[in-house]
Amino acid sequence: MQVLERFFEILETFFDKFFGKQSEFFNQLFTKFFQYRYEEPVKGVYAIFRTPEELLKVAKELHQKGYTNLDAFSPFPIHGLEHSLGYQRSRLPYLAFFAGLTGFLFAFFLQYNTHENLITTTITHAIDAYPNLNSYPLNYGGKPTFSWPAMIPICFELTVLFAGLTTVVGLFVLSRMPKVSRVNLDDNLTNDKFAIWIPSTSAKYNEEEIKSLLSKYNPEIIKTVG
Repeated sequence: MQVLERFFEILETFFDKFFGKQSEFFNQLFTKFFQYRYEEPVKGVYAIFRTPEELLKVAKELHQKGYTNLDAFSPFPIHGLEHSLGYQRSRLPYLAFFAGLTGFLFAFFLQYNTHENLITTTITHAIDAYPNLNSYPLNYGGKPTFSWPAMIPICFELTVLFAGLTTVVGLFVLSRMPKVSRVNLDDNLTNDKFAIWIPSTSAKYNEEEIKSLLSKYNPEIIKTVG
């Protein structure tokens, strides 16, 4: 396992160096456009609590006092935690919507072109791989060549396909997955502990003030990272 982790670390370093500028550009683009973006807890302060109720209270107070870029770790989902941390609705659904709309229009165009010969023989006569573009229209029993109800199944299928694949890719990109090695604050966070994370990039970041504020809730641990 250690050999595998080391291999992926070397591979990550290589890609970071080779695609550094491109990666930085897309990181800035994603950070600006999307609400949610996972960041590794490499420098900041964290506290561990015993119950989700304590985590909710401290998250809400930190947000109200103006701290930003907060994150929380829990072994199970906690209802309302994202709002306590100050997160708004994710913009990922918008990405899925426009991808689905693109799939719908693409499917409609393909079928409409097949029936109505939008791409004429003057354009495609040399493309032997696509002779079917000009094989229609076919008239069956006097039916119109453009009959949109017959196009609904294909439009539906490509809408779902484009939206689904784009959502999965967008989710993986925004959450920076897959990644073998993660920064581990505490082994018990996936068992029965709850943690709040205040990164050094947070507004109003001051280690002593944050520790003083967190200590009011009697956490099990308060530690500085980085």
